Amino acid sequence: MSALYRYLMKSVLLSQRYLPPMLIFFGALAVGTASDNGPLQSSYAFGVLVMVVCSTWLTVAIVNHEDPTQRQITLVTVGSSLRVLATTIGVVVTWCLPLLAFGLICPLVTGDHRATAGDLLVGAVAHLASAMIGIAIGVLCSRLLIRRIGIAMLAAATLILLMMVRRISPVSALMKVLSDEKSAAANAVPTTLLALVCLAVMIAAVLITRTVADRRE
Repeated sequence: MSALYRYLMKSVLLSQRYLPPMLIFFGALAVGTASDNGPLQSSYAFGVLVMVVCSTWLTVAIVNHEDPTQRQITLVTVGSSLRVLATTIGVVVTWCLPLLAFGLICPLVTGDHRATAGDLLVGAVAHLASAMIGIAIGVLCSRLLIRRIGIAMLAAATLILLMMVRRISPVSALMKVLSDEKSAAANAVPTTLLALVCLAVMIAAVLITRTVADRRE
C-alpha cells in the first residue's frame, strides 16, 4: 500500500492536474473572506461550499490522471481494484489537507476575527466533511463510471447543486450549523454527526464505483 501510495502521489505531482482546483480554492477563499469581521464560523461556512466544488474537481483530476492502459497495468501489478481505488482516495485526501489548512487560516488573515481552539476544530471538521462529499461526487463522476467528459461535468454540476438543497444535503446542513452564530461547543456535536454522515456517503460512493468499474473492466 505504501509503495502504491508513493507511486500515485508522484504520478499526480508530475501531472500537475491538482493545480487548477487548488488555485481556484485559494483565490475564492481570499476574495470571499476579505474584510469579513463577522463570526469566524460563518466564514468557514463559505469555505465549506468552496471545498465541495474544488474537492470534486480535484478527485476527478486525480482518479482520471492515469490513462486506461496505465490503469490496467496498475491493477494487474497490485492485484486489487479496491486497494488501488482506496489508495487513490488517500492521495486525494492528502491533497485536500492544504486546502483545509488554508480554509482555516485565510479568514484570520484577510478578515478581523477572534479565533478560539474550538472554532478552529469545528471549522476543520466541517471542511473535512465537505471534502468527503466532494470526493464522493468526484469518484462517481470519474472516468471509472462516466467515460464522456461532457456528461461527467453535467453530472458533477447537478450533484453539487443538490448539495445546496437544505433538506437532503449534509453540506447544506453544515453551512446552516456554522452560520447560526452559536458557540463552538454548541456546534461540535452536530458538526461531528454530519461529518460521520459524509464519511458514510464517501465510503458508499467508493464501493459503488469499485463494483461498477470491476464489471466494466
